Amino acid sequence: MSINSLFGSARLALHAQQIAMDTASHNIANASVEGYSRQQVDMVPNTPDLTPWGNIGTGVIVKDVTRARDTILDGTYRSQNAQANGYQTKSDLLTQISGVFGEPSDTGLSSQLDQFWSSWSDLANSPTSAAAQSVVQQRGAQVASTLNRFSSSLDDISNTSRSQIQSDVTQINQYSKQIAALNVQIVTAEAGGQQAPDLRDQRDNAVDALSKIVPVRTVDSSSGSLSVYINNDALVGDATARQLQVTNLNGPLTINIVGSSTNLTSPGGALGASLDAVTTDIPAAKQQLDALASQLVSKVNSIHRQGWTAAGDAAGGANWNPVNGPTGSNIDFFDPAKTTAATISLSADVASSASYIAAGNVQNGTGNNATALQMGALNSDMTTIPKYGSPGQTSFGAYYQDFVTRLGVSTQDASNSATVYQTLAQNTDTQRQSVSGVNTDDELIQLTQRQQAYAAAAKVITTATDMSQTLIDMVR
Repeated sequence: MSINSLFGSARLALHAQQIAMDTASHNIANASVEGYSRQQVDMVPNTPDLTPWGNIGTGVIVKDVTRARDTILDGTYRSQNAQANGYQTKSDLLTQISGVFGEPSDTGLSSQLDQFWSSWSDLANSPTSAAAQSVVQQRGAQVASTLNRFSSSLDDISNTSRSQIQSDVTQINQYSKQIAALNVQIVTAEAGGQQAPDLRDQRDNAVDALSKIVPVRTVDSSSGSLSVYINNDALVGDATARQLQVTNLNGPLTINIVGSSTNLTSPGGALGASLDAVTTDIPAAKQQLDALASQLVSKVNSIHRQGWTAAGDAAGGANWNPVNGPTGSNIDFFDPAKTTAATISLSADVASSASYIAAGNVQNGTGNNATALQMGALNSDMTTIPKYGSPGQTSFGAYYQDFVTRLGVSTQDASNSATVYQTLAQNTDTQRQSVSGVNTDDELIQLTQRQQAYAAAAKVITTATDMSQTLIDMVR
């Protein structure tokens, strides 16, 4: 053991403690930075000297500066976060869809249908009343206009969701490129065997952000590179970032990875919820409304074409063959060519004049109200429209109420699931923070301890210097 070895050990100690203090200072400075992982100095004894008196220690060296990070918690958090954002997006979209119908309400379609059927009952009570005919005309136009508005509003939500999908895909592609670029930097920085904590934090932050849009799975490699998968498709591998693309944006929308013919039909997360809204939820809602509109046009027209106005044939008797006897005015109440929620409207005749509205089923049968009674009875007729998703038939009102109820239940289920997964994600993130987060009090304690160790190492140098001076004085 020589004085030089004292200098060597003290020099290494100064260097190690300086790195430890720099690291503690770095931790304190980044304590409030989101996604920052507490860094820790891994110190190990330097290679000892082999002497006749045994192995003599030669000080301490810094092996590495690493992050405090739990990759299992990272994966769990990302999975739960993706689920939470997916259900929240689904809940938000279903809430928007439910908001279109505004039920229960005194001014909603359910109430308007009741008023429409009631107006026929009123006409039955006063079959020669022009005022009663006018009310029927107005109520019918109101029902058609409301269905038109529903369809248009659903289209607006669909278009907004399509724009959001395009935005999400753009963000996914940006994060993918960022992760691939960081892979290159990390592999280069860690080529000597030491970690690059700050670069790894940046990459993990990008993966966390990506998981808010779509569920991802990551695989680490020994080189420090990270592969990212959506479902079973590789999105990022080493320095390569594959890009997603949205095809047929204005038609049946699909998403796939550029160069792959496989569509991401169920990517999950917020992207999946938006895609489901565009491809499933909104089309299903429109399909049910279209079925309601189609049956409404068919059933009402079928009865009305066999009826007569109070004054006789509103079309001037030209719509029937006298040889065959009176067969009805053949006047449609709704336009028979417009059978969807988006297009349903009054027929040109009825829209032009309420006098075309039939009350009875006998030509020139003043006071006959059979047609109006038959129309009013449609309100409670449980065989007017097939049930949705189950066998049997039901009434118009029950059909619509079932549709609104199903939608409300789905919305509540999505909201409940979002709350559950948000709680799970928050709990897991709290666990992550307990591992990776910076406690400034602990860091200040570390800083003080390292400072004392640094001062002690400096004292060793001072002592060794004094010893060297003593030896020099002895040989003078």
